[in-house]
Amino acid sequence: MKSTYDVVVVGAGVGGLAVASLSAKAGLRTLLVEQCDRVGGRAISIRGEEIIANGAGWYKKLIGKQYSWLPYSQPGLDEIISRKMLQWYTLDVGYHGVALNGDGYFRDLDDVLGTGVPMVGNENGTYIGDEFYMDVNGTRFDERLKKMIMEQGIPMHKFYLGAAKMKEEDYDALEKVSVSQWCKENGLYENKTVFGMIHAVSTLITTINDPDDISIGDIFRYMGTVINPRFKAGKAKFGSGFTVGGIMRWSQAVANRFIDLGGDLLLNTHVEKIIIEDGKATGVVLKEESGAPRQVQATKIVSNIPVQDSFKYMNKGEFPQEWADRTERLYGYGSIAPYFGLNKLVMPEREWNIGVKDTLVIPKEEGFEYNIYMCWNIQSQTDPSCAPGGKHLMTAYAPVTEKEARDKDLMVKACKLIIDYLERRYPGFRKSIDWAMFPTAWKLEGVAKSKTQAGTLKAPIEAPAVAGLYFAGDTAKGYGVAMDCAVAAGLICASRITGKDYGVS
Repeated sequence: MKSTYDVVVVGAGVGGLAVASLSAKAGLRTLLVEQCDRVGGRAISIRGEEIIANGAGWYKKLIGKQYSWLPYSQPGLDEIISRKMLQWYTLDVGYHGVALNGDGYFRDLDDVLGTGVPMVGNENGTYIGDEFYMDVNGTRFDERLKKMIMEQGIPMHKFYLGAAKMKEEDYDALEKVSVSQWCKENGLYENKTVFGMIHAVSTLITTINDPDDISIGDIFRYMGTVINPRFKAGKAKFGSGFTVGGIMRWSQAVANRFIDLGGDLLLNTHVEKIIIEDGKATGVVLKEESGAPRQVQATKIVSNIPVQDSFKYMNKGEFPQEWADRTERLYGYGSIAPYFGLNKLVMPEREWNIGVKDTLVIPKEEGFEYNIYMCWNIQSQTDPSCAPGGKHLMTAYAPVTEKEARDKDLMVKACKLIIDYLERRYPGFRKSIDWAMFPTAWKLEGVAKSKTQAGTLKAPIEAPAVAGLYFAGDTAKGYGVAMDCAVAAGLICASRITGKDYGVS
């Protein structure tokens, strides 16, 4: 490792990997620093054999570095490990279906880097009460839904196609408008089925339960600039998908490309301080797990740390006070992201290979701010490599607020209510469970895509008043679903650093 670099990237999450690899490709001397033993941030995978070999404490420490903890498992985690129930499973941390099956911003990055990681796609469907409808996928429409909107004259096309005619200023203006408000103004609110499906898609994109808080502008920007054009051009065929072999296969491929391009990667290394001198970012102080702190100099520093935590690593007084105060107040949105090891599939076969959603899995009357949504996949049907033969891996996410995600009693209650819901939905589900684990993140979406925070309302890529300091990851200005959002922020950041146009601004 050198003592001076052109670029130091703090955090090897999705956004950090994108910036670091593109900087290295542009010929800049680049150092990528990661506190964990692997790259990916929240886009990491853990083999069941690792958990068995290293134990419960190791697992909890690893997910703890990704703003996650384990409030509940069935049976207890120690028993799951001692009985080797996780053998031959691959567990992605969090719910890591990939937007557009990797044909969104992931594809833009891959077009530059040429990583070529295989992904396998799936379509999606939604429960509205006890009725199940397939989602709109390109030009494919559930026939019952099509009949309903035609007979009742419901302008549902405004949601799915309206963004195609919008411009940047339209997206900006709608960022502060909620999904509920926009649907009321456009005749899409009163029909329970139509609004329910729009609500479900909106929560899938934003990880927010309450449609009164979801930014419609952020959704339309992604639809208008990515989803619709790529389906129309035949570049996308699926609404989502999974990385074959686990999401970290993608993260590791990008990291390998970064190293091939001459970049330096430090794992198990903590950044203690980002150094700012005379209004310029000049370096970082690093500390490996064993060893004394050391300083590395650079003319450009990229922080992939959640932006609201920035001032734990740099002096808040270096920034405009109003901006710094608002940045500290930005909030994320959490999620329970359970895994179920199943011995059989009791749900209808139509649902084995698709993503399923429901906006009412736990009612708010159980002690939550809003009714809790959940989406789920039999991930092993899409990617058989993630479960042992004869067994099945079901993965899901159920959004909760940051405050809810930190409440142990409430989260234990929620985990049990999720099992109750699945038993009601699929009689016999409880007996089909070999084991279940409910890791919970309080920052699954680092800055919630709410009507007060989405899109251009997030932190800018270039830090105000501090030259050479940049932000990346899903807490900085970027658009799209989860990891795609982080890649978008990484592409924007890399453009500012290298002077090259990566197609996102």
